[in-house]
Amino acid sequence: MLRKTYAFTLIELLVVIAIIGMLVALLLPAVQAAREAARRMICSNKLRQLGIAAHNHHDVHQTLPGYDYGPDNRDPNGWGLAKYSTFVALLPFIELNALAGQFHEQDTNPDNEYHNTAISDGTDGPNPILYQSMPMLVCPSDPGLHWKSRDIVPWWSGGDPGESGDGLHAASTSYMISSGDTVFSWVPPDSPGVGRGPFVSKEYPGLGLESITDGTSNTIMMSEHRISGDNSRSVLDVNVKDVSMSDGNWFIVCLSKEGPGREYYPGVQLDRQIGRNWASASSQSTSFSTIMPPNSPACTDDVNWTYYAGPTSYHPMGVFVLRCDGSVTFVSDIIDTGDLTQKPPTEGHSPYGVWGAMGSRDGGEAASL
Repeated sequence: MLRKTYAFTLIELLVVIAIIGMLVALLLPAVQAAREAARRMICSNKLRQLGIAAHNHHDVHQTLPGYDYGPDNRDPNGWGLAKYSTFVALLPFIELNALAGQFHEQDTNPDNEYHNTAISDGTDGPNPILYQSMPMLVCPSDPGLHWKSRDIVPWWSGGDPGESGDGLHAASTSYMISSGDTVFSWVPPDSPGVGRGPFVSKEYPGLGLESITDGTSNTIMMSEHRISGDNSRSVLDVNVKDVSMSDGNWFIVCLSKEGPGREYYPGVQLDRQIGRNWASASSQSTSFSTIMPPNSPACTDDVNWTYYAGPTSYHPMGVFVLRCDGSVTFVSDIIDTGDLTQKPPTEGHSPYGVWGAMGSRDGGEAASL
């Protein structure tokens, strides 16, 4: 007697495969959203840890760390602000005492081969204290986590702008300090290293929390920025030099650079500097201002080469910011930025709405996020 055999028909099999495909299609976005939520939490926690470190620095030294500092031997080119970034000052307060000790040894030992090498110049070869990765200073949502400046001929020395890296041999950072609703400028007649935020240059007395008269909960200390990637052309990742930034239009011109895919306009300058060197007090590497709204282009004016950029991120619709009271909050891309036709102020209320008011430490505003 023959046994009856049961099997799927072709139509039944195709229906089952289609159902499985639909379930996978529904599940994948949920998995990606869960992963991004986890990355966002880690990113905000890292900012919070940096805020705690800044407060611990204040407890020990009675001031916040400076925008730049370091011995003159680390500035052999005489660039003025080519010093250590705020993050180097925070190393002992983020459990990186050994790395802080390596900086101290290079500074104090004349026989060290890097003793007279600028912290922003790696052309003599990879400096071991710069080249090692700094995961504490990188948001996990940023694909530039393991990116370092490559050992190639820098484009400003005649290299191909399309090549990857810039020859600085340095690890990257996606966290930046705030210069407030002005910028850290090094070209006269602007005051070098003086912003309206909580940090100033080593040339000036350090600021204590008591200097933040607008209130620590009403003043931004740090935020994040997308690290300039290999072979990047996006204005979110790099810097645009524009001749009309200083002719009265100011930041409206910068915002107009968005275009399809936020790509460069022909002829503007390539400058992959954002986040390229975590240890350098370069305004383009480790700072942002509260003028341009979050996730907008970065620009440099044609007169003083002054760098203007708000924070950017890979988080949808905004960025995380650290306030001076140590709290972290999410700021939308559409935050009020006031009148972007105005020049950066030197005193008084900020013309840049709630965003500018949150950047100034003593503008007399009581604005809050």
